[in-house]
Amino acid sequence: MNEYSKLKDYLSGIGSNGIAITQGIVKSVSGNLCEVEIGNIVIPDVRLRASELDDDGEMLVTPKIGSAVTVGSLSGDLSQLVVLQVDHIETVVINGGKLGGLINIEHLTNKINDLVNTFNSHTHNVTVSHPGGTFTTVKPGSPASSFKRGDYEDEKIKH
Repeated sequence: MNEYSKLKDYLSGIGSNGIAITQGIVKSVSGNLCEVEIGNIVIPDVRLRASELDDDGEMLVTPKIGSAVTVGSLSGDLSQLVVLQVDHIETVVINGGKLGGLINIEHLTNKINDLVNTFNSHTHNVTVSHPGGTFTTVKPGSPASSFKRGDYEDEKIKH
């Protein structure tokens, strides 16, 4: 039996377990769980993560209340539901959120370049003594370069 036939047999077996996908509206969120209204039924304890493990490497997408979600049943009934897709996100936590929030890249670039401009326009007077007397001059220096988003932006994660 080739790999495609094995996959076909496996997938056809899944259907007999009653695994289903449906849509609903998020009514509330608490930690890794939410309540989802499907039809006129509000279902509690719908998982927001693929597993129930509690670890520091989690990725947790928290939907906005009132947002549409796609929900999958792992058991064929309403006892083990998990959110598969969300329309609107309240928060995203990657790797447990240990590093803090992502940056607003445009705002950061502007702030850094304001600092560069202030540095480049700032001068110090230097008094130099020599046998003919003293004189004051501007200390020479090289200007700082402006920053570009690409200097520090990771294009693989956007917010």
